[in-house]
Amino acid sequence: MAPEDFAYLSEKAGETFLRAYIQPRASRSEFSGTFRQRLKIRLSSPPVEGEANRECIDFLAKTIGVSKSDIKLLKGGQSREKTFVISRPIGFVREKLKEAGLERV
Repeated sequence: MAPEDFAYLSEKAGETFLRAYIQPRASRSEFSGTFRQRLKIRLSSPPVEGEANRECIDFLAKTIGVSKSDIKLLKGGQSREKTFVISRPIGFVREKLKEAGLERV
């Protein structure tokens, strides 16, 4: 795997850190490439009262196949640039993202 693959993922102590760039109020929730070395995620929720943050955690949990409690928002609660911690090793998260169609994104 080339170093640029999954550059938005890192691992520490068996947990995966995912850096994301969020675009709220999209027509549907989906992955949309990368932006600023982050995984770009389009969400249908508006950025009001944490709705987009909750939808993002739901979307990631469903895609990766973990419970919502396994994903925590570490940084960026009020920002489009967010960092999530996933309670799984990076290899597991990479495989699940590949299965979701993210090969080099």
